[in-house]
Amino acid sequence: MTPFVPKTALASALAALALGCTAIAGQGGDTADGPLACTVEMTSRGGMLTLEGVATSDTAMSGDYHLRVARGGTLMTQGGPFHLLPGETARLGRVMLNGPARGLEVELTLDVAGRTHRCPVDL
Repeated sequence: MTPFVPKTALASALAALALGCTAIAGQGGDTADGPLACTVEMTSRGGMLTLEGVATSDTAMSGDYHLRVARGGTLMTQGGPFHLLPGETARLGRVMLNGPARGLEVELTLDVAGRTHRCPVDL
């Protein structure tokens, strides 16, 4: 019988946890890799913020976009179809609001060919 060694058991448990987290992260959709790139652009002018989804692709593709912006008790959502030609850039939704970016929750997802692409948002 092999004696129980706490360090070995802990190392095995941590390795299993890391592998499990990696597998779960991979199931949530990807982050705009491959021929498709997307992000949310933010501009500020005169106390107003403008948030706009932007997508580009190396290949022709179509799908649906979903833009969600929340702050406090306010929730704004936009969505609809989009079509991209190779090398084309599309503007997907636009939200304008007062105040700073602090406290904003922004999410842009693109659904293409049965896959959900989560676009990076850097506020």
